[in-house]
Amino acid sequence: MAFLGELEKMIVTKLDQDGAATGTPIQVLINPEGYKESYTVEYNDDQPNNSGGKSPQFVKVKPGNFSFKLLFDSTGIFDVVGLNLEETLISIEEDISGFIPFQDDDEQAENNNIVEEIEKIKEFVVYQGDIHKPYQLQINWGALELKCILTKLDIDYKLFNPQGFPIRAVATLTCKQSTSEVLRLAKEKKSSPDLTHIRTVREGDTLPLMSYRIYGDSKYYLEVARVNNLLNFRSLTPGTELIFPPLDKTQSA
Repeated sequence: MAFLGELEKMIVTKLDQDGAATGTPIQVLINPEGYKESYTVEYNDDQPNNSGGKSPQFVKVKPGNFSFKLLFDSTGIFDVVGLNLEETLISIEEDISGFIPFQDDDEQAENNNIVEEIEKIKEFVVYQGDIHKPYQLQINWGALELKCILTKLDIDYKLFNPQGFPIRAVATLTCKQSTSEVLRLAKEKKSSPDLTHIRTVREGDTLPLMSYRIYGDSKYYLEVARVNNLLNFRSLTPGTELIFPPLDKTQSA
């Protein structure tokens, strides 16, 4: 099966607390055959007395879970079989499972392994003192543009050279979509003041005016300024996106 143009490789980027890229993005050598995407819809099954068997009450759709399997290989099999990754789709892990390379000296073994690539993947689960958690990730591959938090990393070492260096492994990344339920609801722009909203500042907008549109009362503008870390809320820049929290949370703040 031939592709038109160059094959796009999956890229994984670490994101800091502000959502900006940090460090060098990782481009995988071999794209996964696919990935798993799953969502959980939550309902409240509690039934009040004498309810007559009411239908379960919808609560929320939880952020999506994603799973990727990435193959790392330094055996040289792709050079041996002349595999053109830009034109061929195969079950790579199965097709190369019996290939064992020959490396006859220590220098070759030290320079021809996957240790460095695996260490880059393991950085995804390293605690970062400046943000008090591991970095958020952004995964780009074709139509997929996913921001997520890594919840589990499994590394299955498949093959070693005679010197004990790993030369083939499969890393399974399990992650959770990091767009919170609050922000996903906000993107829907529902009208209820009990939901979080995201609004784009237009020319002539003021924070009291925008608060009035959302809550029906302008008095909550100071809380909105606090949520958005606005130091000069009297001068809003058109095009800026502002978060308006639920009214009940605003009142209790």
